[in-house]
Amino acid sequence: MSIEAWLAGREGHGKLGSQAERVVHVLVRAPQFATYSSAREVAERAGVNVSTVVRTAQQLGFEGWTDLRQELRAHYLSSVTSDNPGPARPAEAAARVLHQDAANVTALATEENLQAIRATAQAIRTARRTVIVSSGSGAGPAHILGHLGTIMGYDIQLALGSATTQAVQITRLQEGDCLLAFNVWRLTRALRGLTRMGRERGATVSVLTDLRSSPLAEDADHLIVTPIEGVRGTVSLTAMVAVTQAILGELADTETGRASGQVQQAWNDLDLMDDQP
Repeated sequence: MSIEAWLAGREGHGKLGSQAERVVHVLVRAPQFATYSSAREVAERAGVNVSTVVRTAQQLGFEGWTDLRQELRAHYLSSVTSDNPGPARPAEAAARVLHQDAANVTALATEENLQAIRATAQAIRTARRTVIVSSGSGAGPAHILGHLGTIMGYDIQLALGSATTQAVQITRLQEGDCLLAFNVWRLTRALRGLTRMGRERGATVSVLTDLRSSPLAEDADHLIVTPIEGVRGTVSLTAMVAVTQAILGELADTETGRASGQVQQAWNDLDLMDDQP
């Protein structure tokens, strides 16, 4: 059972308020961080006060934060495959980051995610136009997919500016077009509204997010959930970038190879690159 499912099944979960939900989101998104953090550190990550963390634990049926953290640690450790534990966690910061990123990418390869990745690629392949929306950190992986997908010959528009500019791009979507929404950590009202607008205009909506229970899932035809846990409370985008690469891998075929070659030839004709022999 996933940590998200475990917490959702606790008595009292359905009565949590918005502040308590933010605490729960930290536990789901960064379980390793939470298993060794104090209530104050979790509160800082969630943007709430310490008493909210304690009350959330009590609402979920625990005596307090320490009791919740202990059970969370047990669930987190049980989620690590005992048959292939991998090398011991290295002490150096850079090595720890790489170790955690490798674990995040490995966790992506669920059948549910793979089906959603294949379906998203098919939606892009058959769409007249694809629009990508995001905010904050999600713009990084969105840029990669938009840039490389365009080179492959697909009509992919990046809508990453102001909400007003993004809305203009969404209004151009038609039935059968595709909308991709990237969301990491906090969800803005604008991104939620834009995703719903795309759905209402008849576009196929794919959502790449770090939380299965994200409100964006309500408007998603395809949902891809990517771990974002980093080291010492940081957020990692490596898994989300890996998803964009997987989508691009599904899109690659003879026609896209030909389109990429045409782009490369145009660059050469314009003498844009400084790496020619």
